[in-house]
Amino acid sequence: MKALVKIETLKQLRSIWIFAMGVGIPLLFFLIFSSTIDLGDSKLQAVFVRNYMLTMTSFSMSSFALFTFPMMIHEDRKNYWIDFLNNSPISSSHYYLSKIYRVFLTYLVSILLVFSVGALVRGVSMSPWEWGGAAFLLVLTSIVYLAIGLLLGLLPSEQSMSVVGNLCFFLLAILGGSWMPISVFPTWVQRICEFTPGYHVNQVVLSFAEDSQLNWQSLIFVAIYTFIFLAIVQYSRQKKGEC
Repeated sequence: MKALVKIETLKQLRSIWIFAMGVGIPLLFFLIFSSTIDLGDSKLQAVFVRNYMLTMTSFSMSSFALFTFPMMIHEDRKNYWIDFLNNSPISSSHYYLSKIYRVFLTYLVSILLVFSVGALVRGVSMSPWEWGGAAFLLVLTSIVYLAIGLLLGLLPSEQSMSVVGNLCFFLLAILGGSWMPISVFPTWVQRICEFTPGYHVNQVVLSFAEDSQLNWQSLIFVAIYTFIFLAIVQYSRQKKGEC
């Protein structure tokens, strides 16, 4: 397991430019929109900037789960690394844990960077409990994005992964309210939004930032989506005879 973790750490260091893109674009969106949109009320403006910082952090994290994560799996399949694991004493759980470790590493750095910019540049103010709780919930709820990434990793080609990944990435962000409040959409679109995993990921984090309370309904939705996606992945792997 230690050797696998070391390998993934080295791979992450070698692909630092991909990480920079994954964090840089959401950061740019955050800085532009949080400085150009003026609600005319200092309290409302502070809430808007804080919430936008949180949703942009989630948006950044989803990019690693929906692009980097499935591409890692596809690369290992193309290089016959997964075939080797199927015929080796290395546990499949250790393999996937090492991949998850790599993604979680990018999660933590992404949270640190976006939160730092929010606090130091845009003046976001929260208590240590709120900062820590929001970071924990972002990591916890992002597991659903990893489950979707595993599904994408089952696709047969990089082209299909890229097309479907981009579609999921932008749909989850838009319908989840990461770029703009879903209240600006027609009523029928809002109803669709309320059944998407991205919406509930954002609701869990925003609800905690608002009153330090857990939104159990949204948390249950995220857990259900995660379970469904993982069940589909497990069934598909068993049919293919993969680890």
